[in-house]
Amino acid sequence: LGLLGFMSLVYRFAFVKSLRMVLRMKVLQVGGGLGVVLPATQLLVPSSDALGAGTLAGLGVGVVAVASSCSWYCERLVQELRLLGGGRLRVSTLTMWGHRRDRDYSLKEVEPTYPSSGPEADDAGRTFVPLHLPDHTFMLIHHPLNVRDAGSLQRLLCGLPPMRPVEAAPATSSSAHPSS
Repeated sequence: LGLLGFMSLVYRFAFVKSLRMVLRMKVLQVGGGLGVVLPATQLLVPSSDALGAGTLAGLGVGVVAVASSCSWYCERLVQELRLLGGGRLRVSTLTMWGHRRDRDYSLKEVEPTYPSSGPEADDAGRTFVPLHLPDHTFMLIHHPLNVRDAGSLQRLLCGLPPMRPVEAAPATSSSAHPSS
């Protein structure tokens, strides 16, 4: 069938459920942090305790910074790569809330990470491997638990068609099978 009419799983992060749980706990932490900092700031601002108000404002900014960085990393850490029919690639990431976000790209939009001959010796053992696409550079955690189709992933990262051509099965004729 080639690339038409099927979906092929190339990569799936093995600890998606754990990461999703951590993200949801982080959202609760951010909400709790802001829930404490904002009312406390309102109580201290009218008073002359500038040090306390400044400390609480700094904590509030820190909570927002943590939330922003979590969101940034979640949008770039690939949870799943799938080859779709019609020469398309689906990249799945998580939102800050732990929900799945799918983005579809043409295979022609993938910028090679490695030369077509494959990764250099220094790059072969890298744990974090970039996947360059027009709007983002995504990160893959290259580990045997995550890689489902090593050949297709390697070819995709080298800018080659990810699926090896399907070899035609040898034709059989009715004369090859003796009738009884």
